[in-house]
Amino acid sequence: MKQGKFTLLIVLFLTSIGIGNLKAQQITGKNDETIFIWGGDINTKFVRYVADLTKKERPEICYLPTASGDNQDNIKYWENICNRLQLDTLILKVWVSSSEKNQSFEDILLNSDAIVVGGGNTLNMLGIWKAQGIDTILEKALKSGIILSGGSAGSICWFQNGISDSRPVDLSVVKGLGFLPYSNCPHYSQESRKKLYQQMIKDGQMNPGYATDELAGILFKNGKAVKFISQSDIHNSYFVSLEKGKIKETELKSGILIGKNSLPEGSYSIQTIQKEIKDLLDINDSSSPLSAYVSEMKTLKLNKENLSESVKNKILKIEAEKIFVYKNKLAGVVNNAYLDSFGYGMWYFYNCNGTWTSMGEDIGGKTIFESEIKFRERAATIIGQAEKKLNCH
Repeated sequence: MKQGKFTLLIVLFLTSIGIGNLKAQQITGKNDETIFIWGGDINTKFVRYVADLTKKERPEICYLPTASGDNQDNIKYWENICNRLQLDTLILKVWVSSSEKNQSFEDILLNSDAIVVGGGNTLNMLGIWKAQGIDTILEKALKSGIILSGGSAGSICWFQNGISDSRPVDLSVVKGLGFLPYSNCPHYSQESRKKLYQQMIKDGQMNPGYATDELAGILFKNGKAVKFISQSDIHNSYFVSLEKGKIKETELKSGILIGKNSLPEGSYSIQTIQKEIKDLLDINDSSSPLSAYVSEMKTLKLNKENLSESVKNKILKIEAEKIFVYKNKLAGVVNNAYLDSFGYGMWYFYNCNGTWTSMGEDIGGKTIFESEIKFRERAATIIGQAEKKLNCH
């Protein structure tokens, strides 16, 4: 009996310790430390992804344009993105005096849901941050669960070090804040950066690390890479390391970052054409997206007055590559008309009572895959415009 009472007391004691530890964890619970890096300049899709990471309807996102010297054009560009996405934003400027501010850097940063660091001179940015104590505040923000992010200089800063153009004449290694225990190289598609980065790792002057092309990014949780993102099939992320004295570059499989309300993958059909206009001239109606496209090319391009022979031949050699068709309602015809300058062209057509009607021309993307993404992202908007403009039943 005494033994039973003793056992019961032990159980109650252990239970009380467990409850106490649970309460302590709830009070001092460790937040996930989240960092999202981007290989090039920030853009709308990057900002949307950062906003989604907060899991808030209208997150407060703070922008740090320190690396560009608080450049006003960069700030306007940022504000335009936030307005488009209907996001609330704070701007932390360092080129101010106490008479211009009624909030400390700490008040601004630690009251944000996410922090985005813009591109520019990494070396100068870090020097200012350390002088102003911003580096310490950013570490507090990370540990408190605020998301840290950025592109280019805003990528390098979170690592031990990275390849930067911060110094005159040559690329060089710049020391970062060390929140992530690796090296980093943004703009990795630039051959000069790639070459120096690999050489520094090979020579033992930099630890192994992560490299990203301009439109690719990596999500880190608690110091580990957990997700790889890209906007394109030609922009990737890599882990660069040394194996038996040789550089090993491992391409990391990326998920495609696509805009909200886009067509789901597999909800549309794809037709491969790969024929020049001169081989399609016999098509004379608008009963299919391809025939409507040929008719449009004839009307707007080939039938112009005073068309020189050289220009005509150039038009005739434009190649229709692929057609994307959604529910026999909307079609996008991809051609190579602007490949030397902007990328692939995209003609949109809407099926109005059995006749495919032009909804205009746009730039698709640098690759056919990017053009497919563009079609998926713009489909809902084009359909909405067609339904307002055309009298279809």
